[in-house]
Amino acid sequence: MYVRVKERATGKKSIQIVESIRTATQVRQKVIRHVGQAVTDREAEELKKLAESIIVEMKNEKQPVLPLFSPEDVYGRGPARREKEAVLQDTVKVKNLREEQRIIEGIGDVFGKLYDDLGFTYAIWGTKSDESWNATLKACVLARLANPVSKRRTAALLEEDYGIRVSLQKIYRMMDHLVERTDKIKTRIAHSTLSLLPERVNVLFFDVTTLYFESFETDELRDNGFSKDCKFKETQVVLALVTTTGGLPITYRLFPGDMYEGHTLIEMIGEIRKVYEVQNVVLVADRAMFSRENLDLMDGQGMRYIVAARLRKLPLTVREAILDSDDFIPCGVEGEIHWIKEFRYEGRRLIVSYNKTRASKDEKDRMRLIERLMKKVKAGKVNIRDVIPNSGTKRYLVLRDKQAVVNEEKIEQDTRWDGLHGVITNVPDDAPAQVLSRYRGLWQIEESFRISKHDLKMRPINHWTPDRIQAHILICFMAYTLARQAMYRMALQREPMSFDQIRNELLHVQSSIVRDISTGKRYILPSHTSAVQKSIYHVFGLKRSEVPRAMT
Repeated sequence: MYVRVKERATGKKSIQIVESIRTATQVRQKVIRHVGQAVTDREAEELKKLAESIIVEMKNEKQPVLPLFSPEDVYGRGPARREKEAVLQDTVKVKNLREEQRIIEGIGDVFGKLYDDLGFTYAIWGTKSDESWNATLKACVLARLANPVSKRRTAALLEEDYGIRVSLQKIYRMMDHLVERTDKIKTRIAHSTLSLLPERVNVLFFDVTTLYFESFETDELRDNGFSKDCKFKETQVVLALVTTTGGLPITYRLFPGDMYEGHTLIEMIGEIRKVYEVQNVVLVADRAMFSRENLDLMDGQGMRYIVAARLRKLPLTVREAILDSDDFIPCGVEGEIHWIKEFRYEGRRLIVSYNKTRASKDEKDRMRLIERLMKKVKAGKVNIRDVIPNSGTKRYLVLRDKQAVVNEEKIEQDTRWDGLHGVITNVPDDAPAQVLSRYRGLWQIEESFRISKHDLKMRPINHWTPDRIQAHILICFMAYTLARQAMYRMALQREPMSFDQIRNELLHVQSSIVRDISTGKRYILPSHTSAVQKSIYHVFGLKRSEVPRAMT
């Protein structure tokens, strides 16, 4: 098969794939595919390249190459094959080759370039004498992305999988140096996020989570508190995070483990001010931030906000007005029908919505609690000790004559709230549907916590001093920044991919280092690069060679 360019009478050029077919003693050419028509020479060249790649695919379908080889190198006629042929001019006997090491290159190629693009390489440490600290930091951040484990195991894996030798003590010394540069790194991350977006960010998400330790000892940072990880015996710290609507990080702050999450917002206003004019942004937060103190603070700072309201904690007159209203207006919110009504509460807008999907979920959640509770009922009564650990179930109990019984009245009251949800806002002009749509985007910061906690294994934390704890969180935050930026760029230029998908593809971009035992020469044999892996490389302006080469 070959590419034929046939010029038409109109001046256009027809690009065809032709195959020579022998019949008896004659050879004739059969057109097996018309690739397209070109008007200009440039178009013709592009179509010829496309035709050549189609020929490679067709040949590989007829006779697939071995898994370790690339169809382009075997069937192609481009510079990659000529380069490979030139490299393999040395006589190498396969029986003399021994694999010494297999290294992962994809993580370092892609995330390493992103690390440099964000200015982490020199901006953090400043002087050339500190370059070794940056190299150690970069290795730890990339290792966190590839295989998040303890620092001790990281030191071993860096050598096993990447050929990088870094001692555990050097990692610890780097962490001690890193804490002093926390503010500088956080500012650079915020600026990199804001510069990445084509338009000015006008909505930020805020949320809080907890990170536990495999320890029971407390100090100025580690302490006992309400754990979202359900690790109530272990000490913990509280992490507050601010992101854009796409989950791109703006800033974070670490608080002692006994800090009430509702109080963290007051402290975070200052963090946000370091990188952003709070008057130009709407802060979106969940109901944990709903308190008069927080709302008054944001009003006083000139900050606009959308915060989930605790409807059942509102004054009785407001609750009755919500439940007794029958003039809710239907409205579309992100493809769903919501019934909406707006109220006034302490000079602010209270937007209440009803949705059938939410009502169904509320009913199922309540029935699950009731079923669990009814299993503990004996002779119409419940042993209170059987339900002490479960605060959700206890809400449907009432004490009568020193005995716990099911509170049917409470169950009936709760059914009236099924499907209702409210938000408080001081944004004056946005339509109710727009306000609710902005609030619904809060799931993206929850996804950010999932990536940090599960994919990057930010917790449990295996450090015991405040400085090492701070450094560990900062390394994880830098890794999270790279993960989110990679996801953003893939979605923008190609197609959306989760961080786990990107990581898995890059972990399979490897090379084998082999040694010729007769000559002592070493060679690098790259693995085959899949179409998805090539796509990831292309997004970051990289091109991976599959040509074996001698090590220098």
